[in-house]
Amino acid sequence: MDRKKRNGILLAVGVAVLAVLVLAAVFLLRQDKGTEEGSAIKISQISSSEVTAMRITEDDGHVVEVEKRDDGWYYPGEEEMSLDQSNMESALTVVCYLFAQGIVKDPAEDLSVYGLEPAHRKVEYTLQDGTQHWVAFGGYTSDRGNVFMNCSESEEVYLYALDSYSILERATQEMTDLTIDIAADELTRIEIMRSSGKKPVVMERIPEEERVGMETWLLTSPFTAIANAEAVNLVKAFFASPRYAAYASAEAEEEQGFSEAQAYIRLTEADGHAVTIQVGGQLESGRYYCTEEGRNGVYELPAGFESILEIKDENLRPATILPFTENNSVSIKKGAGETEEPMFMLENNGAGEYNVNGYILSQENAEKLVGYLTNFNYSGLAAEAVIRGEPDYTVTLSRGKRRLTYAFYPYKNDFYAVELSGSGTAGGYVKAENMEILLSAFERAAKGETV
Repeated sequence: MDRKKRNGILLAVGVAVLAVLVLAAVFLLRQDKGTEEGSAIKISQISSSEVTAMRITEDDGHVVEVEKRDDGWYYPGEEEMSLDQSNMESALTVVCYLFAQGIVKDPAEDLSVYGLEPAHRKVEYTLQDGTQHWVAFGGYTSDRGNVFMNCSESEEVYLYALDSYSILERATQEMTDLTIDIAADELTRIEIMRSSGKKPVVMERIPEEERVGMETWLLTSPFTAIANAEAVNLVKAFFASPRYAAYASAEAEEEQGFSEAQAYIRLTEADGHAVTIQVGGQLESGRYYCTEEGRNGVYELPAGFESILEIKDENLRPATILPFTENNSVSIKKGAGETEEPMFMLENNGAGEYNVNGYILSQENAEKLVGYLTNFNYSGLAAEAVIRGEPDYTVTLSRGKRRLTYAFYPYKNDFYAVELSGSGTAGGYVKAENMEILLSAFERAAKGETV
């Protein structure tokens, strides 16, 4: 055999040996701590249309429950469809078409080593025939390319692709029931601690049988006044379709700003049912992180809530002091006036005629005087006002036996601080000259002169 042919044979043998060594190395590398991986392993495959209910439970106790009806998927007990149907389909795809990347050889009896006892995430679902099934997902494999998985269809422990598992994670977050169990039309009390940490805003609905004029809500903090209907409606508008914008995380995290936040919103219905939402930091999107008392997880409030959480004191009560209506009587007294006769008394005789101190007003004078009352406005806030001693004037709005009493105390020489119903706080101040204008109009009306 010549030298050239012998070298060729040796080279071929060397290549063959090298190929065997490479194949052996590949085979050994594929054995990851007792696992076998290869092409996708089909575990089960059913039509998503056969699934009628699903429950997803996470190891932190967070639970998502949904049920199928004729026109789609709903949260149990909900009449309106608020569940994102596309997220539901994503979750169904993961569990209905169940394929694994490998099988754990000789799995340990203690499934907790795989994060499967309890599972990090367990999906239970019911089919049309009434049978119930489940799929459980555990911890990551060492290369973090898969998660451990087992299911009701097999006793094996599988390796499940992380990419597919991530689809279920995202879908679960988006499927989370975001509804807030509160009805805006049933609210009787609204309490808001603003982002500034000032005294909380408290507004309470006035029962209809106790209303004197046009007032519907009473502001009791940070001061007492008739509540601005626009402020109340602003809150009710945000909770007209009460739901969070998104599910953020299972537990509060440092960057979500709860450690420094003081803001909260507490809403109470007529039957005493209440929802308390603790507000955290604000996201770049304008949303706020939040948690709900008695509920797991961190959620996001829709953008725009700063209009509530940063509402100014002057917007908490209306500009108009007196919630006057044509059915009201108005008395104006000097001082506290508990026993003495009023200086002026405006009454409606029920036939559309007004009188002041018994003098019947012309239609023109009546309209002008009513205009003075309905446009008797606050000039500003009176945060520094000290309510003590006797007021200079008392104005009482009445309807039958119902009363709203306003006391006017001297404030900074040229103003009067306005106190409602002996609260000890000032809802604002009015210019002294405007009080004089109102008194002068009543005096002229009582004499039959043009107002």
